[in-house]
Amino acid sequence: MPFSDSCITGQRLILLLVCLTGPVFAPLNTTSAAEAFSGLKVPEGFRATLYADDDLAHDIYSMTIDSQGRVVVSGPGYVRILIDADGDGVAESFQQYADGPATGAQGMYFLGRDLLCTGDAGLIRYRDENADDRADGKPDVFLRTRTGGEHNTHSIQRGPDGYWYLLLGNTAGINEKYITGRTSPVKKPYAGTLMRLSPDLTQGEVIADGFRNAYDFAFNPNGDVFTYDSDGERDISLPWYRPTRVFHVLPGSNAGWRSRSWKRPDSFLDMPPAIAAFHRGSPTGVSCYQQRQFPQEYQGALFVADWTFGRVHAIPMRYYQGSYASDPIDFITGVGQFGFAPTDLAVGPDGCLYVSVGGRGTRGSVFKIEYIGPIEAQKPDLTSAEVAENTIQETETLPALDACLSAPQPLSSWSRENWFPLVKTIRPEAFSEAALNPGRSAAQRVRAIEIITELLGGVPDSLIEPLLQDRSERVRARLAWSLAYPGPSMQKAKWLNQLLQDDSPLVARFALETLLQLGDQVNQGECLTGLQKTLDATARYVRQSAARAAATLNAADFKTLSDRVEASNGAALITLAYAKIIKEGGVVPLAVRTGITVFEGDYQTDLRLDALRLIQLGLGDLGPPTKMAAVFDGYANGVDLAEYERQLDPIRIRLMDAFPSSHEVLDYELARTLSMLAPYNPRLLDRILEKITDDSDPVNDIHYLIVAARIPSDRSTAQSKKIAKALVSIDEKLLRLKLPQDTNWDDRFKELYAQLVKIDADLPRQIVEQPGFGLPGHVLFLSQLPGQLLGTAIAAFERKIEADPDFLWTSDVVFLFGESKKPAHREMIRNLYDNFALQPAVLAVLSSSPEEQDRDKFFEGLDSSQIEVLEACISALEKLTPPTSPDETIRLFATLRRMDNDKREQKLQSRIVTLLQKWTGQQIGDPADIADPTKQRALIQAWSDWLSGQSPEVYARIFKLGGEETEKLNAMLETVDWEAGNSEHGAELFRKRACIQCHGNRSALGPALAGVAKRFSRKDLFTAIVAPNRDVSPRYQTTIVGTVDGKVYTGLVVYRSVDGLTLRNSNNQTTRIEADEIDFESKKSSSLMPEGLLKDLTPADLADLNAYLQSL
Repeated sequence: MPFSDSCITGQRLILLLVCLTGPVFAPLNTTSAAEAFSGLKVPEGFRATLYADDDLAHDIYSMTIDSQGRVVVSGPGYVRILIDADGDGVAESFQQYADGPATGAQGMYFLGRDLLCTGDAGLIRYRDENADDRADGKPDVFLRTRTGGEHNTHSIQRGPDGYWYLLLGNTAGINEKYITGRTSPVKKPYAGTLMRLSPDLTQGEVIADGFRNAYDFAFNPNGDVFTYDSDGERDISLPWYRPTRVFHVLPGSNAGWRSRSWKRPDSFLDMPPAIAAFHRGSPTGVSCYQQRQFPQEYQGALFVADWTFGRVHAIPMRYYQGSYASDPIDFITGVGQFGFAPTDLAVGPDGCLYVSVGGRGTRGSVFKIEYIGPIEAQKPDLTSAEVAENTIQETETLPALDACLSAPQPLSSWSRENWFPLVKTIRPEAFSEAALNPGRSAAQRVRAIEIITELLGGVPDSLIEPLLQDRSERVRARLAWSLAYPGPSMQKAKWLNQLLQDDSPLVARFALETLLQLGDQVNQGECLTGLQKTLDATARYVRQSAARAAATLNAADFKTLSDRVEASNGAALITLAYAKIIKEGGVVPLAVRTGITVFEGDYQTDLRLDALRLIQLGLGDLGPPTKMAAVFDGYANGVDLAEYERQLDPIRIRLMDAFPSSHEVLDYELARTLSMLAPYNPRLLDRILEKITDDSDPVNDIHYLIVAARIPSDRSTAQSKKIAKALVSIDEKLLRLKLPQDTNWDDRFKELYAQLVKIDADLPRQIVEQPGFGLPGHVLFLSQLPGQLLGTAIAAFERKIEADPDFLWTSDVVFLFGESKKPAHREMIRNLYDNFALQPAVLAVLSSSPEEQDRDKFFEGLDSSQIEVLEACISALEKLTPPTSPDETIRLFATLRRMDNDKREQKLQSRIVTLLQKWTGQQIGDPADIADPTKQRALIQAWSDWLSGQSPEVYARIFKLGGEETEKLNAMLETVDWEAGNSEHGAELFRKRACIQCHGNRSALGPALAGVAKRFSRKDLFTAIVAPNRDVSPRYQTTIVGTVDGKVYTGLVVYRSVDGLTLRNSNNQTTRIEADEIDFESKKSSSLMPEGLLKDLTPADLADLNAYLQSL
């Protein structure tokens, strides 16, 4: 890459040297004047201070340190430079750099005074040519991608090679069209991707894919990339749930996200290394600490942020299996009532870690984490004796050279702005001498190789031979990396062959990655000896990288390599077969045969597990399958095996004979592999069902039940009963183990159950006759129940209710009893009305056949914000007698007045107008006028004038009620004794007030509240309850879908595919709408969460509810 034309004066050079070399020998240990912030907990010796608050930047999406060393933040419609003019460690003002992007930037990097960021049209560049800290105009667009959404385009970074790296989520839409580089490691990107763009941003390739929604990434000192990917939170307690994971991103790797219902496990041979996992969360910022202010254990460590649970983890790394392993540290957590929702991380010139807070309309702020404990001596790479013995005398020692090689955070904007101009002042030979000098630290020598590679035309041939023999594996590994880039050498293949045979897994892996990147640009035939050695390397991720490199060989070289592998070398056989799968794609019979041979051989368990995965890959890999329910995405083939049917029978027999094996982990994947083959074998079904016992894990039970559903053999009575017992027992086990469930749980379980019933029509009867049947979760089994068995099912539920005074009623159970014609059951439902959580369902059941004794309930239901409740209550009132007092009429009009203008609500408004006319005898307006906005306003005003004139006192009282109640509630919050709260009482209140209906269960319509009190302040939390429509994440906004036959549905989209979607309404009822049935679809910026949830609560109640939320 050519140097910029900017000159460097002697005065500036001195300043740069002071900035860069100052801390080389004396670690910084400065403290600012800011006071320690009590709302954050940090390790001993560290201090957190508030650098900037919400008044300077609200709702921060991303943060960076600019080329001048200043903190810069972005949110919706702004990029701001935070200014600490007096140097006291607290920003007191900001400079508006840009009035955009409108979407907010989710990634930023300053190139001098210009800003590259993601937002609006895609990857854009704001220019500031006059250096006035204000963008000169509209940005240039370099790469058009989807932006603004939470799963779209995210972080932009510059790599050690001078290339640009761009991270994108699974809805950003990256496909083959974005690839312009011939040797792109990924040819057909899927889901979230990491792209690499040339320094001039004209060429692009995909380094890795298969992420769900990784938001940020970082390079470690070895040049490896790490990112923090999100979990599938809606799948919690289902077999394919994967936690949030920190991935070491290997070139060509796929992180395993295939669909909502299939994420590959870490154990698969083709999965990249997950160096840390943290269960549920929302990953945001990632940074690698390459400064000197923090203690030694944090040098080179990753820091990753979790928005959901309000925490930052530190991840020190050590070498393992050709990758890394870690023992994560909880580095930052929120304390007490403080809402900590970190969105980004950055290391500043002062060595402090800066943390931004915001997202989804929340309070914005920036915190500064500094080390104030005892200063630790830095550990050298070699002993002093070794340094003295091996030091190579450099021609001259330049402070500028030391500054370049020791620059902290060398890839950051601010560091690059300092060291980059110095390179021009130094002889290129000086960097070569530094790279060869074992007297320097490995870190300095690695930086010398990186600078030579990026800026000086590549590593000279004269350096390569001595570096090949160097004692430092980090130096040899960086040499291997450098060979991937343009340079003078014509002997790359020879040197790569030598590096491939290096005993260091780190070196061998980088050599393999270079071979992958170069492809046929080198004579790969010269590398076969080295490549052969890596095929059976002890280090797992060396073998994985070897497969990807071998897949780039031409047919002749691949055959030569294959012929060299002995038939008894199981590891090498698997690696080669995996390479063939990468090379050819689809069904690869050779890989299947190889997998079975190794699986049946006398090999270690981990290699036999790899053999099973190889068989799966050879069969075309697991899902998502076509024309099959989502529950089978991880259990059925993604390709049709019909043409291979005759070849599959002997494979089925051999694998069935092997089940069960002597290892649970093997049985788990062997069962999955058998499910791909769908064997018709009753004896296998018996062995599968033996895995399900009274003490077995319910998540594993689901796994084996899915496998059973893929075995199409006829069921014996004993098998049918065992499956029924297993299905019924899962709910009891989940409750006993207190395992959480989320919205996808019921949908996937219904799909599983439907398939089991398709095979065994007697299963529903067996289920309702099970002694344990009758728990709330068992309602889903009624979806396949013959009508004649409905009474039996209701009786079973009634017995459970009578036996358990604490029976947990749900809306589904209410609807079940609503099917009964018995008066006692109707009275049972009526008595549940005071249960706030069940009111919508109770009203829906009572409205189907309304009675005058329930009249007050229907009028109370008119206060609901849920359209289903309003429709039920209006239907009931249409059938009841007209009112005898003005109160009811005016309350009905109030409902008309506060409704919106979507088609479904307009239809209901028309019905209300008709009902008002019937009740009052006044023919004011035409119900059809509701569809015309102008006529609608006039109609509503006319009714308002008439009603207020007829009953002015009643009218005034009703229309002031809402405001008065809100004011009372706000005043009450100031009187609450929060310390007196009881979490157990709060949990009961949470259930009774219907909160649990939408949060924290498998039918949840709203977000899980785990960690909510850690990321929102108490004031923000209760404000959100009082005004649920103030800031609604697009994920939880109501979707309105109209069909071609004139029906309108409202709810949340819980599943979407190319052929349709599934919508869930406020009563947790789901509707499947096929794509060809959809007339229109739109979103409302409102929530399904009802208003008035805190109405009639006492201060003590609010304290209890707060205590419970704190415990989540």
